[in-house]
Amino acid sequence: MLRDHPEISARLAQPAPGLRVLEGHFNGSPLAVLLVEERPTGPMVTALVVHPASRNRGVGSTLLREACAWLPGLGWPDELARLARKAGL
Repeated sequence: MLRDHPEISARLAQPAPGLRVLEGHFNGSPLAVLLVEERPTGPMVTALVVHPASRNRGVGSTLLREACAWLPGLGWPDELARLARKAGL
């Protein structure tokens, strides 16, 4: 899933303090990964990747919605605003 995202693989190989990783799985296989960093304003999504075969099926919005339930006050960058609306956030 991260083959096309070496920058995220590098962040996972040497994680910054406070980095949180949330994974979405189906039948034991990873479908999506969401990275969250703690910022002075609260937790912030810094990356969201969904496996190409699972895109446009609600995987990203479900993972974002679950992350919000787990991390109150979670924020996300502007490029995820459409996905957040789709998730009802």
